[in-house]
Formats: sequence, structure tokens, C-alpha cells
Amino acid sequence: MNDIKQLINKYYKPDGKNMTGSNKKTPAERYTKTHALKQKNEANRKHRHNILSELTREIPFTLTHHQTEQIRYWIDTFNNNFKEFHRQSSNETIILAFIMIQAKNHNPRLQLENYSINEKYNLTTPIFELIQNRLIFQLMRTTPLTYNQRIHQLHENYENEEE
Repeated sequence: MNDIKQLINKYYKPDGKNMTGSNKKTPAERYTKTHALKQKNEANRKHRHNILSELTREIPFTLTHHQTEQIRYWIDTFNNNFKEFHRQSSNETIILAFIMIQAKNHNPRLQLENYSINEKYNLTTPIFELIQNRLIFQLMRTTPLTYNQRIHQLHENYENEEE
């Protein structure tokens, strides 16, 4: 029993109650560059999820569970090229822009200048619009388009009725 605990302590860092939360890097072992990159990307993903949790407690409005899950999906999907949204902005600024996109979708009259948290994390209107546009283009690049046959058939029926 002690051997298992010793091995877990040697190879893993606890993450809350999960004893095998994340891997420890052992100096005696060799890793390939791809493995190191994968570990770094996974650590960055966890860090960004922690930032999202902190920012949702800081913002002056509340997000629904669905909105939060949507932001988590964006973080997971675009984790490898996250800095392409804005190279000079921090992770906090980009994630705050994602939060504001969800809030603006819920309330289109929302003004960024009205919230002091945007000044704190350096989120200006031009930076917000750039991140929003790049998110749209990333989603267009990665999300498959679906063709809805029903709309096409209704349009044909409507044309036939006019004749």
C-alpha cells in the first residue's frame, strides 16, 4: 500500500481531492519535445479555466451555466493557438472578452465602457472587436456548416404557390 502512495507522490501532483491530478516532471526521465509541448498546452488550458473561474466571480453581472460552458468550449477548442486572438493581450483580457461576447449576446445594448473591470484588465473597444472578429473567423474555420433541407423545400413550395 505504501508503494502505491510513494509512486503517486513521485509521479503526480494532487489536484484538490484527486491524488493524480497532474503529472510531475521527473528530472531523471527524458521527454520528447512533442510530449513537453502537450504537457505545456494542458497546463495552459487548466490555467485558463482557473482564470475563467476567477473572472466569473469578479464580473458585476452573472453568466448562465450555458454561457460559461460555451466559454469553456472556446478555451478547449482554441487552446493551442489561443494567443492568435490578440498577441499583445494577456490571457485574462482574452477570456474577459469572451465573457463580454456572451454578455453582449444576451444584452445587445451593453457598453464596455460602463464596466471598470475592463479598465482593470486593459480591454478596450478596439481590442474587444478584434478578439470578437477573430473568434468568429476561428469558429467559421472549425465549425462544420449544416445544410437545412427544410428551409430549401419551404422556399421551393413558396415559389410554386406564387406561380
